[in-house]
Amino acid sequence: MALPLIRVHWLNDSRAFRVLFLLEQLKLDYEIVSYRRDEDFRAPAELKKVHPLGRAPLIELEDRSTGKKKVLAESGYIFQYILSHFDTDGVLKNNDPDMAEKIQYYLYYAEGSLHPPLTVEFVLLMARKAPVPFPISYLVGMVTRKISSKYSAGELKNQIDYVEAEIAKNQGFLVGGKLSGADILISYPLMSVFDLGLAQKKDYPNISKLLDNLSTLDSYASAKKKDESLASDD
Repeated sequence: MALPLIRVHWLNDSRAFRVLFLLEQLKLDYEIVSYRRDEDFRAPAELKKVHPLGRAPLIELEDRSTGKKKVLAESGYIFQYILSHFDTDGVLKNNDPDMAEKIQYYLYYAEGSLHPPLTVEFVLLMARKAPVPFPISYLVGMVTRKISSKYSAGELKNQIDYVEAEIAKNQGFLVGGKLSGADILISYPLMSVFDLGLAQKKDYPNISKLLDNLSTLDSYASAKKKDESLASDD
């Protein structure tokens, strides 16, 4: 049976890169529909025509015979669906049932546990950088640093420490000593932690090595090229 047409609804400065990375690793054909954030860093209203929440990434699957369409939202679910239905050669699968179950766990973990404190830290960082006059800027800085120190910074460190230890136990990957969809999904938040200066690579050698290894893959390079090309389009 022919695979459906895969259409990626891509948004700049979003988590959509990981979906491109996954599709490239599985050598799947796909189309890209690109969108740009507005001046308030919000997704455009056009995305709500694809899915009511209007968020990205979204995957649209179109049956080549009937034209019937299905829209997948939420990165973890998108990964789970693609891996379950389209990884026909087992490129990113693990034949050990326990390891396969652990991969599923990380598809939930990355979005459910790792991302929330990272998102809070990102929002607090953006608030501190907002162009507001003194003394409001001082008050904003004081409040955001308090929130960070009392909650998000410590919780983010807890999550990163956990991932560092898991990679150390699994020969450089999250599960079973081999590349899986979990590594691709978790790569974005891990990269973001370093890019935002929320942690230092020297303190997390196993995470740093995983990210370095991922960046050498042809699939990563191809996805990165497409992502950067789309981001540079006006």
